[in-house]
Amino acid sequence: MQEYNTIDRQFHWLSQLIAKANRAYVPEQEDESHTNLYFDPLEIRIQGRWIDAPKGKIILALNLHSLSFQWLDAKQKILHEVPVLNKTAEQLEKSVSEYPGSLNMSTEAFLRPLLHEITDYKIEKLNRTDISDEGLRRWVYFRVLANWACQDMLGYMQLQSEIRIWPHHFDTGIYIQVKASLGLGFGLAMEDTMVGQAYFYMSGYHGESPISYQNLKPLNAGKWVSGEHWNGAVLPLNEVSGSSSEEALKIIHIFIKETTSWFLNN
Repeated sequence: MQEYNTIDRQFHWLSQLIAKANRAYVPEQEDESHTNLYFDPLEIRIQGRWIDAPKGKIILALNLHSLSFQWLDAKQKILHEVPVLNKTAEQLEKSVSEYPGSLNMSTEAFLRPLLHEITDYKIEKLNRTDISDEGLRRWVYFRVLANWACQDMLGYMQLQSEIRIWPHHFDTGIYIQVKASLGLGFGLAMEDTMVGQAYFYMSGYHGESPISYQNLKPLNAGKWVSGEHWNGAVLPLNEVSGSSSEEALKIIHIFIKETTSWFLNN
């Protein structure tokens, strides 16, 4: 899984530019959801949100096949393309901002630092040899799996939510308000020190009152985590990584059903 984790960090680093474009040109939301991203499995790209430009809607995407940032119009036509290899973050930022600048859109907000800071991955620039083909294949596979799992969770609960990647933590996830006193967050998170690898997660929120995790029962898929900074359930990727996508989804479905049942009944 090391190749997957390396690609995860590289794409996290690159995707901050899309968050910057969203922050600069998409109407602001209090929860900063205007800055978040989506993994598009049809074109294999990470993209932001639609932006109203002088000549029509545009969107910024990171194409994972060509390893380039692309400004696209509403017809999916490439308007401007910036290869990512052998460029520093500052060089990429300057090159990507040139297109909205050419439309007389202010780049001042685009060039400002984001409010959140991500882990320093010690990436100065990326070379082609830094990008593992196997890591890329696995990254696409697991993010497609995460999209499917999120959609299955929404169907199971018969609720609506956007399936988005949050630029700060880079998790593919959803949040749903199940009832007035219960919200649930579900998704796929990056490797961290809490789990030691990437993992699916389920967490619950009771508004102002904390959830008591005293009467936990062992899960048939995944495990409960109760600590100082986070409480919920996790399903490490090693529990699904050796399976077919069908078998992996079956395991994730067990995780979803068992954890949601616990939250709904406690």
